[in-house]
Amino acid sequence: MPDTGCEPHRTCVCPWWLMYFFDHRLRRLFQPTGPVIESLVASGSSCLDVGCGMGYFTLPLAHLVGPTGHVTAVDLQPKMLEGAARRAQREGLVERVSFRLSDDADWAIPEHYDFILAFWMLHEVPDQKALLGTLRKILKTRGCFLLVEPRLHVRERQWEDSLDLAKAVGFRSRTPRPVKFSRAAILQ
Repeated sequence: MPDTGCEPHRTCVCPWWLMYFFDHRLRRLFQPTGPVIESLVASGSSCLDVGCGMGYFTLPLAHLVGPTGHVTAVDLQPKMLEGAARRAQREGLVERVSFRLSDDADWAIPEHYDFILAFWMLHEVPDQKALLGTLRKILKTRGCFLLVEPRLHVRERQWEDSLDLAKAVGFRSRTPRPVKFSRAAILQ
């Protein structure tokens, strides 16, 4: 295995070009977005999609929040955001979505959110506690945060460590509906 300079399962960021495989339309067959987010998001909600990639969940969130809601999509790779923005443009959703480039766990986001999604990305963050602390600060009191990690990539012990960090910054967790190929928790 080549030396990438990354600590396994912690600081390596998924390359933007790989998202064409993850966001392929065939993914909808084995991991549709609806069952993952529909029961957690209402019309008019404000949502944050952290590590949005090319918008696999961003666009369905934009449909769910409707014309009175809003989605903020954050990623640290410009190519990911460019792909998500193109998709939002094609679907006529640009008025409902704003895109933010960020490479800092403690980014200044003035908004507070009803729903936060971090799907298959926390394991890529070097300082998970800092990011979770930031997300805790910007989640509305009655809001919820869906944290999902890939089962084959994030081992049980790593998952438990992440949940312990979430608890340390003030989150309580509960188990959502199962998410295929994943470990998931709703944090409040």
